[in-house]
Amino acid sequence: MSSSPSAGDAHVFISMRTYQVTMWTLSGLATLFLASRFAVRMLAKGHLIMNDYFIAAALPTFYLAAGLIQSNLGVLYEHNPPVLPVDQEHPVSPQSAAPRLTSAIELFWTTIYCVKFCFLAQFKFHKPPYAYVSIRLTRYYFALIGICVAAFLFTLIQPIVLCSHPVRCRYFEPSNTMPWEAAVTGLDIATDFLVVTVPVSLICMANFTRLRATLNAIFKGLSIFVIAVAGVRLKMQYNAETRRVDYVSLTFWLMVEAAVALIMASISSYRIPVVDYIIGWKSDHCDKPKPPEEIQLCTPRDVTADTFHHKKKYTQDG
Repeated sequence: MSSSPSAGDAHVFISMRTYQVTMWTLSGLATLFLASRFAVRMLAKGHLIMNDYFIAAALPTFYLAAGLIQSNLGVLYEHNPPVLPVDQEHPVSPQSAAPRLTSAIELFWTTIYCVKFCFLAQFKFHKPPYAYVSIRLTRYYFALIGICVAAFLFTLIQPIVLCSHPVRCRYFEPSNTMPWEAAVTGLDIATDFLVVTVPVSLICMANFTRLRATLNAIFKGLSIFVIAVAGVRLKMQYNAETRRVDYVSLTFWLMVEAAVALIMASISSYRIPVVDYIIGWKSDHCDKPKPPEEIQLCTPRDVTADTFHHKKKYTQDG
């Protein structure tokens, strides 16, 4: 495909080759990191826990979405200016591509929300000890679950509203769908921030050392990278020249966000081994007390004695 944006076009163009290479590279990375998460879990506990199953369901969902996008890239590029028509031996019509594109977008969103629920599922506020930490935090946690479920349902309904019928699919029409897309992106960013507040609140309540608290906050706050990608998508998905949403950019950055969410959720499983290693290393090398023979005391009597012996030696030598 040989097309490029004009010199005066500020909208960033993503070539089809870049789209495909990025998508399948991130798919491979997400798979490797998820495998490492399961390996860490099996070595540490000998079995998977509840939040692992959310992310385990997210990976095949991501691959299904990537496969649907791959099969519809041609028609997606063809009907999103300023891209030129794509030469295909068997072109796909928008009517046949619309249901698959809608399904792909919903599956990417399902992957993203599976990761959110994976982070929430690690806190068992329905039983001790979490249930006794703070009544307000427990209520906040369950309210947050309700907010995330409502946001997820709204996000799934949105593509159906925009593309309710293959013939009248607004993904391929010159209509402005930016308010709808901005709404679901805003919910995505807001719920990510809210999810991060739960572990941060627990860390603030815990009697951790500064180092342990910092390390825990870093691993619990990895969603910040997902929020950053969502912010980029919100910025890049709108084409000011055509005054409409560019669904090439939208699906590309949605795919990137889903993959980054999977990778960050997998990296979060390294928290306990990494924190234990760093704390142990610090205890062995920095906080280890010196042996008694290495400790030298200096008292006023020692200073006086040293001075007397030095003067006596100087007098004898002189």
